[in-house]
Amino acid sequence: MTRKPLALITFVLIAVGLAALLYWRIEQGGSPRDKRPDKPVVAEMATVRVQPMPVSLQTVGQVQPEHSVQIRPQVSGMLKAVHITEGQLVNKGQLLFRIDSAPYETTLAGARAAWVSANAQAQRLKPLVAKEYVTAQEYEIAQAQADQAEAQLKQAEINLAYTEISAPIAGRSGSLSVKAGNLVAPNDVAPLLVINQMQPILVQFTIPQQQLPDLQRYKAQRTVRIFITREDGSGDLGEGELVFIDNSINTETGTVLLKAKLLNKNEQLWPGQYVGVRIQLAMQKDALVAPLTAVQTGQKGNYVYVVKQGHAAVREVQVDRQVGDLAVIASGLNDGEMVVTRAPRNLRPGAEVKSPAAADQSQKQATP
Repeated sequence: MTRKPLALITFVLIAVGLAALLYWRIEQGGSPRDKRPDKPVVAEMATVRVQPMPVSLQTVGQVQPEHSVQIRPQVSGMLKAVHITEGQLVNKGQLLFRIDSAPYETTLAGARAAWVSANAQAQRLKPLVAKEYVTAQEYEIAQAQADQAEAQLKQAEINLAYTEISAPIAGRSGSLSVKAGNLVAPNDVAPLLVINQMQPILVQFTIPQQQLPDLQRYKAQRTVRIFITREDGSGDLGEGELVFIDNSINTETGTVLLKAKLLNKNEQLWPGQYVGVRIQLAMQKDALVAPLTAVQTGQKGNYVYVVKQGHAAVREVQVDRQVGDLAVIASGLNDGEMVVTRAPRNLRPGAEVKSPAAADQSQKQATP
């Protein structure tokens, strides 16, 4: 017999032997290690409970100032002085800029002199009309010249006043577009400064047109409160009141624009900032809630792991809404049931489940 057939026969015998050994172990119920019971799955759990929960709408909004003013010069000239710094809080009426006033003071002095002269001439001619020393037309011309001189005097006074620029509103200043020493004019493209009112402040947002009837119904019964959070829904940036509902639906997006007003005492809201918006319509007193992390999504919808007598079971649930880190359950759970809040990857239906505290206690008891 050659070596090649001998090696083939040897390989076949070894394979048959291994197959027989595997069959025998299956028939005998496996190895002692396979007979050991599975270890309990350690998982965090929480109790389903009934508590008051708000009925609300969730959306995203953007902060905008209630008043925003562009500060522009009304007269031309050299910017002589800047009396504020960028980003400063300013009060209404506070002096912001000063334009060189010398040319306008000169113009005012000339206009005052012209008015004094024209007015004196008109006053001299007025009694002479009755004596027919001058004609009525001569007096009317003199009076018209006096009125014109008075108008020019008032305009000169206004122009001189424009050389001092004060804040029309209270708020926070933006960046300066021009520094002292530069020439400024009314037709400049960029404003000298923009002032945004910070307190109170507005948050504008939109909701789908389908939700507008519910909002209007609740608004007719009570004040609608608006709660502002960070864009991701975390944190508390304040609460305010709904103050505006637009008078038309945006036909392109199918949404309606709304605005809320907040005091913004600590300036936690900044113009242009994107925020989360929760519109609280009412308060449901008997809402059934579970931690949001307990709800998982499968092919058939949402489900949770319910723990009964120490073992896990899958339960399909219907989630009505999310409020913070809680899920309001419409159906599928009962008050007092225990659910797994963070399911480990090895958790399966029927598996024994222990809380971290119970697992630690068992380990301590097992340790000699």
